[in-house]
Amino acid sequence: MIQSRKPVVAKDGDIYQLIYESNLDSKLEQILIGLMKDNPSSKIEMTIRKFLLYVEHSTENFWTIYYNAKTYQEKLDCYYQFSKNQCLATEVLIRDLDSLSSEEEIKENLNSIMKEGFTF
Repeated sequence: MIQSRKPVVAKDGDIYQLIYESNLDSKLEQILIGLMKDNPSSKIEMTIRKFLLYVEHSTENFWTIYYNAKTYQEKLDCYYQFSKNQCLATEVLIRDLDSLSSEEEIKENLNSIMKEGFTF
């Protein structure tokens, strides 16, 4: 019998431990850990925490529906919806990270413009 894991995402936990304990695909886990190592900003961390929280809720919902399913068709439908939710969570994560990098680029560009504007 398949057993679910207890939710692990907490606001104050170590981000690397949260990523590891979220039971993500190993490739995704490596990407998130690499992202945090390359850019350990609080904005990136909060974006990843938001993603992990969504994944946690999606997983909890999956197991609730799965255990209440009466047929294999219902279980497969449940898994299909879970997979779609995981894809959506990843799309939101990508969008949020894109907006953060755009925000940083805009700040850098504004700083350059300001420096050039006030240089005599």
